[in-house]
Amino acid sequence: MSKSFKKKIQKNNIGLIVASVGAGVIIAVIIPVCGWIIAVGAGLIYLGWYLIEHCHN
Repeated sequence: MSKSFKKKIQKNNIGLIVASVGAGVIIAVIIPVCGWIIAVGAGLIYLGWYLIEHCHN
């Protein structure tokens, strides 16, 4: 193999590693945030439903 081909393979591997780390960070940050937003929304819906059912004048 020529030196330029080895450099090209090494660049591709480094790019793949950087992309994998970036995707991992995004998955580790964005998905839990979305999960918390969904959980808070569900909690607010439950609280509203509870207030409607139990707080009659």
